[in-house]
Amino acid sequence: MISSTRKNRRLNKRSAKKKRLDWTKASRIILFVVMLTALSGGVAGTVYGIKKWMSTCSYFFVSSIEVHGEKRLTRKEIIDLSGIRVGDNIFSLDLKKIAGKISSQPWIRFAHVERRLPDAVVIRVEERQPVALARIGERLFMVDRDGTCFKYLHDPKGFSAPIITGIDTKASAAAEKETTPAVNRSRMSDALRIISMSQKGVRALGYNNISQIDFPDDQTVVIYTADKAVPFYINRDGLKKQFYRAEKILFQLYNSGQYPKVVSVNVGYGKDMALARLKKK
Repeated sequence: MISSTRKNRRLNKRSAKKKRLDWTKASRIILFVVMLTALSGGVAGTVYGIKKWMSTCSYFFVSSIEVHGEKRLTRKEIIDLSGIRVGDNIFSLDLKKIAGKISSQPWIRFAHVERRLPDAVVIRVEERQPVALARIGERLFMVDRDGTCFKYLHDPKGFSAPIITGIDTKASAAAEKETTPAVNRSRMSDALRIISMSQKGVRALGYNNISQIDFPDDQTVVIYTADKAVPFYINRDGLKKQFYRAEKILFQLYNSGQYPKVVSVNVGYGKDMALARLKKK
């Protein structure tokens, strides 16, 4: 007795073989049409005849739409965005325009659409992954690894990520309602560098222990810890070195038991020096 799995495999093989035979048959028909039209109407007639036939032949009606790369969005949502329907003529599709329509969805970072003759369309997408939140005016936006504020966050509850502040510009303040507001790119770039460093390995000042990254001015960035909201003041000049110094200081404060007493830490207080302010007794 043949198992259902083996039966399905046989059916799939037969279907694929039939599809190849159909495509071979279609290719022969195309060749026949080309020869016949060329003999009867010349080059112009040949081109017109081929286009006419390809736009009406059922071999080129879409019967399969594949979607790859979807995670947050569903296959149906992406197909709906594309506007492609089963039965559409495969040569009538404007692939670039369709990819643009899919990419207009805030969660889509990249979309590519291709034909797979004779009757299939393949859609490949890359979704955005939020790594931080950005406060623009009174609103919070999700930020991806490219530094794009791609989606307004209506309700921050249940979403945990560092909040980037101090990156507003006059343009972003004037266009607060836009889905992708303008930001200070230099500051955003430094914030993303901090996030990237915090995600490498197990760290005292790791990604989950950063609640806020603030830019009070062009020279300084302040990293607030998530557990006690202790601010670490860092000079943007030599950011990498200062970040790792801040982490060493935080590790030492944890080990010494002094961390609960700390009010703030100025990592760039002096050359190879830092200043920690403690609570008064």
